[in-house]
Amino acid sequence: MARETGKRKKEPKRKPKYGFFSCVGYIYSYLWKYERSLAWAAFLTVPVSLLFSALSLYAPSVVIQALETREVFSQIVLIIGGLVLADLILQSANMLINTVIGNAEHLIVSRLKYDWVCYLRNRDAYLEYFKEVHEADSRAQEAIRSNHTAGVHFPMDNASMLTTILKFVLFGTVVSFLNPWILLILAVGCAVNYLMSKWERDANYKTRDKRNLVYKKLNYLAYNVSQDLKYGKDVRLYNLRDYLFLLAKKLLGESKIEQEKVERRSFLTALVSFLVVLVRDGAAYYILIVKALAGEVDAASFVLYFSAITSLSGFMASILNSVGRLQEGALQISDYREVFDYRGRLNAGKGAPLPEGAFSIEFRGVSFKYPQGEKKILDNVSFRIAAGEKIAVVGLNGAGKTTLTKLMCGLLVPDEGEVLLNGRSVFEYNKDELYSLFGLVPQKFAILPVSIARNIALNGEGEAVDETRLARCIETAGLSEKISSLPKGKETPLVRQINPEGVDLSGGETQKLLLARALYRNPKCLILDEPTAALDPLAEDRMYRQYNEITAHATSVFISHRLASTCFCDRILFMEGAQITEEGSHKELMTKGGKYKELFDIQSKYYQEGATSNA
Repeated sequence: MARETGKRKKEPKRKPKYGFFSCVGYIYSYLWKYERSLAWAAFLTVPVSLLFSALSLYAPSVVIQALETREVFSQIVLIIGGLVLADLILQSANMLINTVIGNAEHLIVSRLKYDWVCYLRNRDAYLEYFKEVHEADSRAQEAIRSNHTAGVHFPMDNASMLTTILKFVLFGTVVSFLNPWILLILAVGCAVNYLMSKWERDANYKTRDKRNLVYKKLNYLAYNVSQDLKYGKDVRLYNLRDYLFLLAKKLLGESKIEQEKVERRSFLTALVSFLVVLVRDGAAYYILIVKALAGEVDAASFVLYFSAITSLSGFMASILNSVGRLQEGALQISDYREVFDYRGRLNAGKGAPLPEGAFSIEFRGVSFKYPQGEKKILDNVSFRIAAGEKIAVVGLNGAGKTTLTKLMCGLLVPDEGEVLLNGRSVFEYNKDELYSLFGLVPQKFAILPVSIARNIALNGEGEAVDETRLARCIETAGLSEKISSLPKGKETPLVRQINPEGVDLSGGETQKLLLARALYRNPKCLILDEPTAALDPLAEDRMYRQYNEITAHATSVFISHRLASTCFCDRILFMEGAQITEEGSHKELMTKGGKYKELFDIQSKYYQEGATSNA
């Protein structure tokens, strides 16, 4: 590692992975696959827009010339009527095309979002811990935020670019008959404006991640903390209102600073553009007026040239703006594509056959550290759990117990070593089939705003629930009494915020529901992470007595801080300092007199003192 100096190194400029033409090919192939109407509409908008501009250019001059040369009034009316009719036809065609474009863009942005969400849902879970993946997610989300973003509007910007170039050729030809130097004057001015726009765009792109991070924090504070009822008690009891207000004020200040930087760049670009237009167009109009005063240009030609000069300078600016818009669109499409390149290490293809029953779990020299962590959570850990064995994993907070179980079921992957299930590496199994082997009762969970039955079965909208299995899981988990007390029973919806007729379960009832959910899967391995933390003593005792029944046909891993709750397990793994320091049955570990015994004696002392004082 290079030695640090007093001067900070400048961070390298982030460059898009995919080039402009690659992004053009990607978006058009995507349109052709999912929404061809947008591709056709973009194609048709070119001739319609070109004809409309030509009509706007020549119509005033034709009318003036007719008034000057035609003696029969009916001919003048016929000419004007023809121009008006052509205008109406072109406007109607343009409105129809714009309607098709608007609908198609909404559909295509919905499809892009759908593909992104599907990718996130299927992506390996461990990638969520990487900072660069979070940044890529933010950029991709911004790219498809709406149908007005440059990435989604990219096909129309391409069509607009082609249309404007053709208009420039048409109007430029007209102006060249007046004086070719006017084209050069307009071109130089537009080049200066383009360079300023490019500077602004590049500067905004380089600082995009910083702005996204501030916006992400603000959104979390505004939508999660401020609107989620689960934070309400802490905010009120601990008087966090002022703290959250100051935090929001700080973030708003950071957001304002970043936004002001963007606005200052935009103002500077607009100021330079104004000065350039003032000089550029002023010089062009000066040449026209001089020729008109010299009698070299008649009234009809003056109107034609004046309109052409005015439009031509706008076309030049539009071309350069379109270049910037296309580049911005290509950058956003690249951002969107790049997020899909984060592929996990787990097997998404055909995998090894799954174990038919309870299976063994083996760690061989496994080490793991979270990407943003400072130290290893597991360091060269090795052990084996036999098929059908009931294991308890205990240790202090932060010892790595939950991380250990996540490595077992593929939610994390080891940095070193390997995890074997039934003698095969986790990478040999198809990851979706791998997940199906496990039933997990986690500390962090999600309760869905659907019925209790569907929360347990987690089935799709049209899929049937196995009523027999459901009833058995509810009874085993100890949730029968609660459900029978509800008017709608197991069909009672949860999450009252979404369902006015719903109920919110208590902490203990929620843990029972999570256990029923895990059992409904009929897993080959059951992982219980602090499953009794919110249970009352009676419910906890019931779980301990039923543990053999619950785990009868599965390998099981029981994580707990309450060492007394591990006595019914076949073997105990005690974790400390990123390693398994003690291993054996409760009786064996107590005989060894190590750290496990020390912690067990500390916990049991209070129960013994309580019993003595009550005697």
